[in-house]
Amino acid sequence: MSDSEPQGDAAATFAARAQADHGEAIRDLVVFGDAPRGDDRGVHASVEVLLVLEEPDPERERRLEALAERTGAEHGVVFEVHVLPVDRVEANSDHPFIRTALEKGRSYV
Repeated sequence: MSDSEPQGDAAATFAARAQADHGEAIRDLVVFGDAPRGDDRGVHASVEVLLVLEEPDPERERRLEALAERTGAEHGVVFEVHVLPVDRVEANSDHPFIRTALEKGRSYV
């Protein structure tokens, strides 16, 4: 990764690409983790993504995970993508993972 490509840009790049390719299927795209927070300490940067899809779609999930992998490689970060259908998120809104992502993450959609 070059100094001209901040790690925080990886999240914005991934969000823009995901919306361009899959926007109609995405209900929420929330990014969190140490890199977007600026808390990577120069050791290991990770970007966690909670992607909420309108409908379950395993093929779309695979394409979004591949997109995250490519974007991470370009920016020198590791993406961890958690893809869930909207009904599962709504049914588990009190789950600590979902609650933390939605409360502390940056929403792109």
